[in-house]
Amino acid sequence: MINNAPRRLRRAEAILLKRTSRLVLVSESCVDTHNLAAMLRTAELLGVQHVYVIAQDDDISSQHKSTVSSGAHSWIEVHEFSTTRECVAELRDKNYEIWATDLDAGAIAATPGTMPAIPSKLAVVMGRETDGISDEMRDLADCLIYLPMYGFTESFNLGVATGMILQRVIDADQSIIGAMSDNERNALRRHWYAQLGGLGWEEIYAEWLENPPPPLEDVRPTEESRSPRMKKSLAKRLNIKTERDAT
Repeated sequence: MINNAPRRLRRAEAILLKRTSRLVLVSESCVDTHNLAAMLRTAELLGVQHVYVIAQDDDISSQHKSTVSSGAHSWIEVHEFSTTRECVAELRDKNYEIWATDLDAGAIAATPGTMPAIPSKLAVVMGRETDGISDEMRDLADCLIYLPMYGFTESFNLGVATGMILQRVIDADQSIIGAMSDNERNALRRHWYAQLGGLGWEEIYAEWLENPPPPLEDVRPTEESRSPRMKKSLAKRLNIKTERDAT
């Protein structure tokens, strides 16, 4: 039976085991869609299933919607809000403690030995590129944290900072990894299988829902699928063989 299981489903099962709802990411007033895309991709790669996006500007909100509808973002759940208070209210309703990133003098360094104990449910807030979190978020947050910097540059790139903060939280409490209810995991499996099935494969993949295949031990892409992903013209100029050329 294992030999008949599509590799992509076994990979999905391995990823499912690492997915978490205990840690969520919040983006407050991000203005650059490329930064938002990087944050969503980073969250997905680190196993964070839920991202809360606060976009108070209608134009920016519409741009974010197009970003959210494609790419790695199809594997995670994005919750959109028009105000900070609305987002915080939902997080509170779901019993999340809120840690917001900030350079305020009272913020705590996100480093081993100084960072507080990780709560049972945690929402990490990343602020706007230009000026960070809002005064409202600063007042509503349970804790303010920051990434220590040792150079002349005044701040990290938003996508980089997101990855560093999330990884530090996960490293501080490894039980975050895979912390998800069976009901949510089963619902997520149905959703992913439908996406992975594609046209003509829906019925075949649906059969595996009743008896999911064993997870892969390693979810890293195979050597064949690690060919450089770039425009054909650039690959030709650099004399790089792409996956498309190999098929």
